[in-house]
Amino acid sequence: MMLHEVVRHLDVYGYCLIENLISPSKCDQMAEKYFQLHRHPDFRPHFQSAAEIGGVNQTLFGTINKDEMCWDCITHPDVLGVVRHFLGPNARLGEACTKWIKPGAPMAEIHVDSTQDLFEPFPNKPWIINSMWMITDFTTENGATVFVPMSHKSRRYPFSISSEDIRICSVPASRGSVVLWQGGTWHSSGANISRDQQRMGLNVAYYPAWWNCAREGGHQPVFPEVFERMPLDLQDLCRYKVGHLRSDVYEE
Repeated sequence: MMLHEVVRHLDVYGYCLIENLISPSKCDQMAEKYFQLHRHPDFRPHFQSAAEIGGVNQTLFGTINKDEMCWDCITHPDVLGVVRHFLGPNARLGEACTKWIKPGAPMAEIHVDSTQDLFEPFPNKPWIINSMWMITDFTTENGATVFVPMSHKSRRYPFSISSEDIRICSVPASRGSVVLWQGGTWHSSGANISRDQQRMGLNVAYYPAWWNCAREGGHQPVFPEVFERMPLDLQDLCRYKVGHLRSDVYEE
């Protein structure tokens, strides 16, 4: 898919699927690693909330420190071209986290992203480009990400919508694909109504250089020893995040 096609789809619909950017074999290696990370007791403090421990819907922060395989996703040229088109040449990484949706997980609340410091009507251009890499196959049964097409044009928080709303569109795709969306697009993880399908995704968020990431709960710094091993293109995206503690980088 050409850059101009992705940009147009994001402009019109608020999201865009790019299929098969990384190999199934690499995804399988990543999935194995991420399931291990989610189960590891040392990383329980890195969940989005303590209530997620052992739960059916888990978000684990700080993936960039835990797994180098995700680095190629974060810096993939097909994604960065889109990010820099919308957010400028100095766009930066907000966070990379993994999301495990287990059988029995309900659809999460339809929402928009990173609006803590924004008022309605929201800006008429993106303030974040978010992405979900499909590390396992995403299906309508196992909780593929769902969107309300063109909802970003409302420039408002979601209203008058339920999980049964006919406007909601699921975006299933094979592992190795990625879906991008504007922060103002109404979206959510879908319900995992399967009996045995485990859905694992890598969520990577990008912000413009002026954005105050201190307002984003859960975001973690990049450890200095990890930063030193990074390729230059990745260092350019996250050099402001270097520290051992959240308080080293973000105001509490």
